[in-house]
Amino acid sequence: MSTSRRLIVVVPAYNEEERIAETITALRGVREEARQRGLELLIYVVDDGSRDRTRELAEQAGADRILRHRVNRGLGAAVRTGLTAARSDGADVAVKFDADLQHDPHDVLRISEPVFEDVADVVYGHRFEKIAYRMPFVRRIGNIVFTRLMRWLTGWPLRDSQPGIFAVGRAYLEVFHLPGDYNYTQQVLLDAYHKGMRFDHVDVEFRRRETGRSFVSLRYPFKVLPQILMVLVSVRPMKVFGTIGIVFLAIAAGVFFWQLGEYFAGTSPKPVMSVNLVLGSGLFGLQSLFFGLLAELIVRRPTR
Repeated sequence: MSTSRRLIVVVPAYNEEERIAETITALRGVREEARQRGLELLIYVVDDGSRDRTRELAEQAGADRILRHRVNRGLGAAVRTGLTAARSDGADVAVKFDADLQHDPHDVLRISEPVFEDVADVVYGHRFEKIAYRMPFVRRIGNIVFTRLMRWLTGWPLRDSQPGIFAVGRAYLEVFHLPGDYNYTQQVLLDAYHKGMRFDHVDVEFRRRETGRSFVSLRYPFKVLPQILMVLVSVRPMKVFGTIGIVFLAIAAGVFFWQLGEYFAGTSPKPVMSVNLVLGSGLFGLQSLFFGLLAELIVRRPTR
């Protein structure tokens, strides 16, 4: 009976015919080193509705499994499909790897080590110690902003929140939930944090993109922020709705006591002038709190 552990590399691909074969070949080149470590390395390509020869070339290059979306659904959806397949096929560790070969295939093994050594459940690549080119200004600023936001939301020592390579262990594969289709990086971090996973960073190489174009643009924040909110609602609804409720209750209380004070001071003809504002804010605040409490009870309900 085989005692090897299963490492599944998930490669989302959308119109990557220029380099997908080279990427698969490079990943296959890591198999011998993986075998020496007692690992069975499998390569899963998620064809996210490509309109070119991505799927055909991936098959010819020797991908172990091709998962296909009939239409382009987004990188987040492709990662979700790949991780779901890895879970179903008994992966001990799943690694997401970019199809454009910006990362070194040997980093697949390095980023998996903390998971196999049972010191982390989620490991993100840290690119900025080994980056081979100067990242465009807009992307650098965006990475700084989102890394700080994720560091604040999770409390983890994040230095790079948006790498193209990350590893997750079976503990997280069994419980992960990525509702958004656009991006995956912030979703994984928030989802894993709120499910009690352990986090680590590993320095990885990062090269200039030679083919295709990045999905990151000026629209990126407007697509990612709703996904962050969606994940927070799905894993910690009270944190979202409770905060909203408290804010509106505070507004109602503040206006009420301020105008009551003006009345007793003789500067207002009635105890509360803005009755609709006070009642509306108070009722909305209470409804938000009760809705958050109900949602929290549903989310935390034991599953059988």
